[in-house]
Amino acid sequence: MRWTLKGFLPVIALPGVLLLGACASTPPAYVSPPLDRRDLLVDHVEDHLGAGRAGAALDRLSFGLDRGLLEPEWVAGVLERIADKFREQYRRGMRDRDYDAVLQSRWNLEQLLPDPLQAGFSGDSGELNGLLTRDEILLEWAGYDLDRGEPILAMYRMLRRSTLADLERETAQEFFGLARKYNNDELALRLSRVLERSQENNEEYPTLIARDERTPSEMLAGTVTVWVNRGIRISDGVGVPDRVIGSGFFVDPRGYLLTNYHVISSEVDPRYNGYSRLYIRLPGRPNERVPARVVGYDRVFDLALVKVEVDAPYVFSLSDTRRLSPGERVLALGSPGGLDSTITAGIVSASGRRFLQMGEAVQIDAPVNPGNSGGALILPDGLVAGIVFAGIPQFEGVNFAIPSYWVRHFFPRLFTGGEVVHPWLGAAFHAGREGLRVVYVHPGSPAYRAGVAEGHILRSINERNVTDLAEAQDLVLERRPGDILVTEWDKSSVERGVVRTITVAERPFSPVEDALKTRSIEHLFPVLFGMEVDEISGPPWGPDFVITSVLPGSIADESSLSPNDPFTLRNWRVDTDLRAAFIQIIIRKRKAGFIESGVQLGAFLETDTFL
Repeated sequence: MRWTLKGFLPVIALPGVLLLGACASTPPAYVSPPLDRRDLLVDHVEDHLGAGRAGAALDRLSFGLDRGLLEPEWVAGVLERIADKFREQYRRGMRDRDYDAVLQSRWNLEQLLPDPLQAGFSGDSGELNGLLTRDEILLEWAGYDLDRGEPILAMYRMLRRSTLADLERETAQEFFGLARKYNNDELALRLSRVLERSQENNEEYPTLIARDERTPSEMLAGTVTVWVNRGIRISDGVGVPDRVIGSGFFVDPRGYLLTNYHVISSEVDPRYNGYSRLYIRLPGRPNERVPARVVGYDRVFDLALVKVEVDAPYVFSLSDTRRLSPGERVLALGSPGGLDSTITAGIVSASGRRFLQMGEAVQIDAPVNPGNSGGALILPDGLVAGIVFAGIPQFEGVNFAIPSYWVRHFFPRLFTGGEVVHPWLGAAFHAGREGLRVVYVHPGSPAYRAGVAEGHILRSINERNVTDLAEAQDLVLERRPGDILVTEWDKSSVERGVVRTITVAERPFSPVEDALKTRSIEHLFPVLFGMEVDEISGPPWGPDFVITSVLPGSIADESSLSPNDPFTLRNWRVDTDLRAAFIQIIIRKRKAGFIESGVQLGAFLETDTFL
């Protein structure tokens, strides 16, 4: 419509000129001088602080110092105010026994007091000596969980401690007993070593064995069939029962079990308007349906915590196995096709598959069929190595599981109810030879507030070097929204080692879908298709672009697109059912002699490149 606007410009401008001439003798109204960038930034910082968003204020301080817009003396004063807020959060958390807040405030003070921005902040790192250490907080938290009848969560707190050697013997014995009772082999083994070292030479004490021999058939008692009744659906004019069948396994003696989110999604998805009732079937009792409810769920990792009013006959514990080795034997426990108490065997085909938005999946060749989703993947010694979540129907034996290592990052949050929210910086990266290069920054995200821009290269997070996405996501997933990270970036070949404090925030489930609400599709080309572009013209036939770079291994690269290829964007659409985005372009490939051709590119919305 640009030509229409230009056609009317002379008509619109003329009355404007006459009006200005008629009012020439009228004194101009007072107009306040525009705020400069420094004043605007100060206002933003004060607004964040006034709204209780200390982390967002800190992000803006990092940006202001880097750009030379804020004086270090002023920044130092604001940092002291932010530190006071964290001190108050710590005191309030200790009073209310809100140990999550206590841990977060201590962590943030630990990052802030050494003055990472070098603003002259007079924080005293020795102040931390007057606070409980992280291990001390986790020990108190574990005791609090035991008082509330939460032995599984109490053991999880203990496993998060850096050491167990400082435990009093009575405490170590108590938790060793719990670990043996609830099959937590990892904690039992660590505590057995502590107790053995603490024995006196003349003391008679039975040999501590961390693991009882358990057969897979005994473990089947802790598995269930998850059954969702979704009423009747119409197919070709005929009503047929709509059922979803999956697997699950108990992780708490009070009847809590894990399964896949996609199995129970109709129970919690607000977009689903039909009938939905959730049940489980216990092993050996196929005709009994026990009502169940969803407690917490995680769409990103495709997990859900379900509660059923039965006492678990067997409880599984998640291991800390980070990377399974190809060729390692595994067993899949579940209910393929609704056939409960089924065990299938196979091996690990590959590890480190980038199948999810965050973390890594393991590829297995154990026979997995519809109904196995949500079942436990165990090692021959009984350790839970992962949770089965997907297969590729066209390819026999190509199946996937979520390693339990990644699940342990957020496992306790499932018990708090609702959807698990993960932390993020708010930028998408490409892992190349130069490192993790930023290809997109989400508007309003922590990275955006801190001044991170396309082309910057992430070097470290809290003094730990990062070279690939899984490594960086691991460090971020350890944190909670509101935690401060001290990051180091290369802005260019000249500006290296730039330090920015970034306070991680709540990550949207689908960053791409969230961005498309306010941004045009071309801003997401690097994320979705792996190509960076410049616009060279606009309508009427569609915006014209030229490709400036193609990321190696991306969809654009695999489609033989290359820099300097011009193209016209004819159409684009987002399919929320397929969870994918598609573009149709008319491109003149340089490699093909600039012969014009039509190309359609598609990409999943849930990309794995965000951090």
